[in-house]
Amino acid sequence: MPVALTLVLPIFGVIALGYAGARSKLISHAGVDGLDTYVFTFAMPALLFRNLAHTEFPSTLPWGLWVSYYGAMLTVWAVGSFIAFYVLRRPSSDSVMLGFGCGQGNTIMLGLPIILTGFGPEAGTPVFLILAFHGIILFTIAMFLLELTRARGEEEAPSFGAILREGLLNTAKNPVIIGIASGVIYGQTGVPLPGIIDSALEMVARSAIPCALFVLGAMLTRYSIRRSVGAASITTFFKLIVHPALVFVMTQYVFGLDPLWVTAATLLAAMPTGVYSSILANRYQAAPGAASSTVVLSTGVSIVTLTILIGWFL
Repeated sequence: MPVALTLVLPIFGVIALGYAGARSKLISHAGVDGLDTYVFTFAMPALLFRNLAHTEFPSTLPWGLWVSYYGAMLTVWAVGSFIAFYVLRRPSSDSVMLGFGCGQGNTIMLGLPIILTGFGPEAGTPVFLILAFHGIILFTIAMFLLELTRARGEEEAPSFGAILREGLLNTAKNPVIIGIASGVIYGQTGVPLPGIIDSALEMVARSAIPCALFVLGAMLTRYSIRRSVGAASITTFFKLIVHPALVFVMTQYVFGLDPLWVTAATLLAAMPTGVYSSILANRYQAAPGAASSTVVLSTGVSIVTLTILIGWFL
């Protein structure tokens, strides 16, 4: 446990620094947005591209990893939506959004820093393989369900093809996805990165993790934990406990994956609900209060759950 604390506390310390900076207005909203743009447009793509360009991938497709992670994610999403609709008596669009928060984790801002820092670049391979399809699966399904369930009066609902095209287009334009895809393609060529380019990418990549953590902390000031604590508590339980537990059982006992892959996939599933959950909830006006509460609550509680889980794996 002391080893886990030495890993987790500095990471959450940088998050706390970002929170304090934004709360005290030492950094403005515009400054946070600018830093967020830098992280997702330059730093994270550079980190992902460089790591993937040097990564040796398995010779066979990792179906066990994908089925374990995404099967668990869709399961907690479905169960969370079911509880929200039938137990909490929430409208259908709210139920979709609350279920979404049960499966959508902060994989980029928090997952990558913790897993790469704690378990080395080798643990990045299963993480990158999961992230390669994370956006297209998660956000396309979410947009489709929210478009189906949102109130629109006499406005005609978009077709499945239109929703799918929008989801694919948004995914293709995502700088993080571009960084992943470019790194995988370049890595398969077997050509080493030229020294000057590799050094430049390394300098930018080094800034990705601390800047992402700082931005995460600063963005937490925009959300409130008091708007819907009950629903947020249920979503947080499914995200931090049920989702990683299902992934662990699937990777360890059903597919018998390599221990490092089990660790990486389980920890990625154990990340708190990401800020995009609140952004999407506000866009569709689907449980925006519960979504923002979940982001703050799950991030705070994850300090404890991640410390315990990392300590157990270490």
